[in-house]
Amino acid sequence: MPAAHTSTGTPGSAGFGTAAQLLRVRAQSLNLVAGALSKSFADFAGMLGAVPGRILVAGAGANDCVARYTARKFSSSGIPSLFAGTDSFGEGGISWLASPGDAMLLFAVREEDAFQEEVMFATSRMDIPLFLLTDQEDSPGGNHHILKLSGAVPPDGEREVSPLVYMALGEALAREIRRIRGMKDSSADAAKTLGGGRFRRVSEIMRKGAELPLLKGDAVLAEARTLLRRHAPCVVGVMKKDKLSGVISDADFRRMGSRIELDTPVTKAMRPPAATLVEEDSVAEALRLLRENGAAALFVLRERRPVGLVGPYDCLKA
Repeated sequence: MPAAHTSTGTPGSAGFGTAAQLLRVRAQSLNLVAGALSKSFADFAGMLGAVPGRILVAGAGANDCVARYTARKFSSSGIPSLFAGTDSFGEGGISWLASPGDAMLLFAVREEDAFQEEVMFATSRMDIPLFLLTDQEDSPGGNHHILKLSGAVPPDGEREVSPLVYMALGEALAREIRRIRGMKDSSADAAKTLGGGRFRRVSEIMRKGAELPLLKGDAVLAEARTLLRRHAPCVVGVMKKDKLSGVISDADFRRMGSRIELDTPVTKAMRPPAATLVEEDSVAEALRLLRENGAAALFVLRERRPVGLVGPYDCLKA
């Protein structure tokens, strides 16, 4: 059989050069952003950290994935958060997600002016604060908190690099908010979890008793939404004869959007749990299932009866 070989011709060399250039532009962009951070970033993070409710995170176009990543980063760091997709703003859908005490964090770029206006209108109507992270020099005025990044991304790499910069800023905001709220440094928690904490049992770290967000089958969606806000980040369990029958999460409310009727029985909207745990499972197993299923939390069952609830932050504290 002929020996396999790797071509060293011009096409491969050109591809390597293009990839290397992109990586250089990304590194340059992150350095520019790091150098541009100032008191305005600290003030922006300070006001965001003072939000008493949840932080709803939104973005359109390339920033849709940035918003998803940041919302998950916040939640896994113990900061109540929720991704608000573009479909959440149609026909007043955001009114079913937001409640008093919440705030909106929007990753905005010039190409998505129409979506930015839609978010501004929705937050104004709901009377919740809007935190705008933008690359625009002519940012809107009004009662908004704005962090401008103009000039932080090189023009020749903006399309590919902007999402990376915004993701890094989302992580930086999570770190700063944790510091402001007096929470332990997440890197220290992660290092600890990678050690012996991963081999602890979920029975040692789970929330239980009055901390469990549970409803009977005759409850309505308004009650589920109240529990989701009170125990965020979490999922609400629906009970039938002391057994877990189904769950409802913020993601389910987001999918229903403006079609939702809050007096609808929870049994009409619930779904089977993405996964469940037992008390003997390890923290490492809980983390794996949380990540694989993208769940805000998982119930711990004993003969199908919920005895605990575990989320990413519970695991990080282990």
